[in-house]
Amino acid sequence: MKKIFLILLFTFLTLNKSYAETGAATEYEITMKKVELCSDATCTTPFTVGETDLAADIAAADAGATVGSYASTSGIPAGTYTHIRITLDRTFQITGTVTSGGQACATDGGTDNDNDQMLDSGTGTATSTAMYLVDADDYDASDGSGGGSNITISYANPTYASSMTVSGDNAVMIYKLTEPYTRLLKAPVIKVSFNTENAIGGDGNACVMWIEEPYVSISIE
Repeated sequence: MKKIFLILLFTFLTLNKSYAETGAATEYEITMKKVELCSDATCTTPFTVGETDLAADIAAADAGATVGSYASTSGIPAGTYTHIRITLDRTFQITGTVTSGGQACATDGGTDNDNDQMLDSGTGTATSTAMYLVDADDYDASDGSGGGSNITISYANPTYASSMTVSGDNAVMIYKLTEPYTRLLKAPVIKVSFNTENAIGGDGNACVMWIEEPYVSISIE
């Protein structure tokens, strides 16, 4: 059965804090919930490739193969597709460290991170931690709480995505394909590679941490 390599581009936030830095994630597990192909940037008439929960650690060496097992491409109808819409769960499983202001902040297994509270992390060995994609807001660098003035999280102008919305339990992104795909007889092969060297953010003032975007490279053959 033909499988599709799903394009997972994550463009999450914009920062305005001088101490804010990014760091490497050795684990970066996301949960895909739905993937749709679209013929325009607004996805007015999408085709659902798959709609089921699938966890994938994109920091792992076999990330492409795991993501590629999501859904069959055999049912894609004839037509030309220019964009892809991806729905993700807002909870990510992450292990990583960020050095900011001379302080090495590490994911510590804490459970305080929610929609309006960044992870209040530790300084020891990084451990696997459930991190939540916070709301667009201003956050306090001293404790990571929403309503502060030190760290700004915004999804209004993503770097790679055409658009992004975060609400409820979901994050929804629309991306432009590198080249339009026209469905003929042969199912497509979409190759994707990931780099999570700068996939988490942190502020050394009080070691608060948040989810950043990984690097993604895509080609369609």
